Amino acid sequence: MSDIHMAQHEVFACLLKTLNDHIQVKYQSTQESPMDAHHLAMFIFLLALFTYATAVVVEVMLRASESIYHTHVGNIRLFAGGSAAVLLLSVLDPVLGWIISVIWVCLFVIIAYESFQELFEILCQIIDEGCHMLSRLISGRCLGEEEPNQPQV
Repeated sequence: MSDIHMAQHEVFACLLKTLNDHIQVKYQSTQESPMDAHHLAMFIFLLALFTYATAVVVEVMLRASESIYHTHVGNIRLFAGGSAAVLLLSVLDPVLGWIISVIWVCLFVIIAYESFQELFEILCQIIDEGCHMLSRLISGRCLGEEEPNQPQV
């Protein structure tokens, strides 16, 4: 894994650990847990954390196979990790959490739009190549052309 990816993992780990420590301090003097007080945020946090971990594994596999789709999975990984941090922040300070959530959603929309454009271009190229191959196949059969590798009988 490259240095930049290791740095990203370290930043997310440090951020999540710090936020988790602050949540423990905030809730140590109360009887209710963050899971009870913010059950939806904590559920989505766990979902984002699972998505982050899954995307890390998939991204490594795609990089190993030299697939071009590893960048899209990397974007999902970054979004999931950032979402996990924002959700923990919203447990600590709901107002600040909402403000940063709005900013984070805007960034997600921009990244999703760019990824969609790239995937759409790839899909268009595949369709064009398929149509070209199909038209060559149909025109070759309609004209009765023989295959160049077929021996004369």
